Amino acid sequence: RSYISQVSDDSDSETSSKTNSDTAFRNMVSEKMESIRKMEPTVVDESTKALSGVKSAAKKLETAAQELSGMDFDNSSREDLYKAAKQFVSSYNSVVTSASKTDDASIGQSVQWMKESMKSNEKQLEKIGITVGKDGALALDEKKFMAANLSDIQGQMGSCSVVSGAAQRATGLVNLAANQISFKSGSSLYSSNGVYK
Repeated sequence: RSYISQVSDDSDSETSSKTNSDTAFRNMVSEKMESIRKMEPTVVDESTKALSGVKSAAKKLETAAQELSGMDFDNSSREDLYKAAKQFVSSYNSVVTSASKTDDASIGQSVQWMKESMKSNEKQLEKIGITVGKDGALALDEKKFMAANLSDIQGQMGSCSVVSGAAQRATGLVNLAANQISFKSGSSLYSSNGVYK
């Protein structure tokens, strides 16, 4: 009886110690999250506003790039192709501008890769009237686009092109911005089962 009583007491002590450790960890996490919530409201609001701008711009770019790369180039009018190209360029530039307003490293790197992709295709893009500025923004010349060879337009804007690549990058930016907004609001990026949302 004495032995059993001693083992039982030791077991209770270990259980109590583990419970105290778990409680301490939960309290620490709660304190950290509370400190984040109590951050200077203007700082959090400005940061979240910038991230929301990136998310919105990236969503528009995703849509514009997918619509352009998915067009029937052989049967679409040149005017329709130009309109879609113009929308893509405008959406792309909005992402570049909005990304410059946030200091998030992952978003900055993703946009930088997108700029580098455009820069590496600069000569081919110039054939269809698209130039890449020093800041990475694009400009579309209507006359050059209208006079360009259809095969060149399709090569730079069709499936497996720099435009379709921008669509994929835009999808990633939407997710990155959404995750950062969720984190800053104090929400978990994981479900109750520990699965990444």
